[in-house]
Parts: sequence; C-alpha cells; structure tokens
Amino acid sequence: MNYNSSIRLFTERLVLRPTVPRDVERAIEIRSNHEVARNLASATIPPDIEKMTNWFAGHAEEWRMGSAYRLAIILDGHMIGICDVFDVSEGQGEIGYWLDQAVWGRGFGLEAAERLVRFAAEDVGLISLRAGCADDNVASAAILTRLGFTRLEHVRIFSRSRNEEIVQRRFRLAV
Repeated sequence: MNYNSSIRLFTERLVLRPTVPRDVERAIEIRSNHEVARNLASATIPPDIEKMTNWFAGHAEEWRMGSAYRLAIILDGHMIGICDVFDVSEGQGEIGYWLDQAVWGRGFGLEAAERLVRFAAEDVGLISLRAGCADDNVASAAILTRLGFTRLEHVRIFSRSRNEEIVQRRFRLAV
C-alpha cells in the first residue's frame, strides 16, 4: 500500500491518519507521562528524543515497504495517541496503541483499535493479528478481549520502562 499522508480513517469521534515527523513532539509529550510509558515495554522514561525522532522519520518508509502502518489518533484536531500495525509479514501483523492519560476511560482506545483492526483486515489484507499487554494492564486486555482477540499465553519479557522483567499477556485474532 502506498504511503499517503492524506489518508484518513474515521470513527464516530476520532480520525486516524498516517503519522508525520512533526507528530514526534506531541508523542514525546504523551510518552513523558510515567503511567503511559510504563505500559510500553520498549519505552524509556524519560523518552529518548533522538530515538523517537528517528522512529517517526522512518514511518513513511515502513508504510511503503508494507512492514508497518503507524497512525496518529486525532480527537477534535488534537493528537491524543498512536495506534499501529507492525511486524507485518505473510498475512500477519501485531497491533499496538497508546493514548494520552488525560483521555483514558472514555472509550477512545477501543474505538481506535476497532478501526485499526478493520484497516488491517480490509485495507492491508491481513488474516491474523497478534497483540500483547502487561499482565497488570487490565484496560488494554479488556480492549483486546472486546475486539475478539483470544488469550494465548503469558510470557516473561524485559520492560525498559519499568526496568524489570514483567509478565505479558499475548493475544491473537483471526480477521
């Protein structure tokens, strides 16, 4: 699928659009919140500005290569988070999402993830999705369950944000 920064995916309240390099500033602001970062195994606290800038700079190329699709979550013209399909290969991929703590508990994570799954199936053509969340991230596990993901296993991984080994729940969805 060709990268086009003007692509828009709509939900009832949100717009999902491909990330652009200028989104990094807002992403750093969101990820600077300890409660957000602690749920992201590869995040650092504070965020590594150079790594995040380089990560965002590579998003358009990932999209063109078909290896990842990174989307900004927009509410009323303001970026409130990121959702993505990544590690795309052989009809499979993994999804992830993170949102500003100020909007937690209002259903935006579920709404964005629902649209992301539909995008992965209908537009990207994936047939299977994976996801994972920290065992203590009850809200994320609830989102995945509501989307129809099946719990597979618990695995131990190192969380950079927590600087310790954690238990991660792994999920799968046939789309």
